[in-house]
Amino acid sequence: MTETSQQPTTSGQKIAGAGKVFGKRVVAYAIGAVVIVGGGFVYNQLTGAPEIAKAGDCMAGVTAEELKVIACTDPAATLTVAGRVEAKTQKEWDADQEGTICSAFPSTDQSFWEGEEGKEGYVLCLAPKK
Repeated sequence: MTETSQQPTTSGQKIAGAGKVFGKRVVAYAIGAVVIVGGGFVYNQLTGAPEIAKAGDCMAGVTAEELKVIACTDPAATLTVAGRVEAKTQKEWDADQEGTICSAFPSTDQSFWEGEEGKEGYVLCLAPKK
């Protein structure tokens, strides 16, 4: 009796499970991106980063490095965010000697700009906490 070897033919066949592996990788990368973005959001919330500040929030800090959002009941709170102005460059903020950027918020006595150099950022218009 003669045996014939049967070789599997691969021509035109798909590898079973290849799509599943690719799909799992896409899902894993998507979850990783969500964790990274979500982690940054949580970090900013926990540290009181100025970028989370909105009108009515209280802040503490004397220098730009120290400035952070805190509870208004905290005795360290010395400032109130009177308003926030988006889409301002650092050059615009530096050149604003008259305080026109924050003119819509009359209680403002100081301002804070944050963003990337050469790009638009935001200005926090700050008033003394009462």
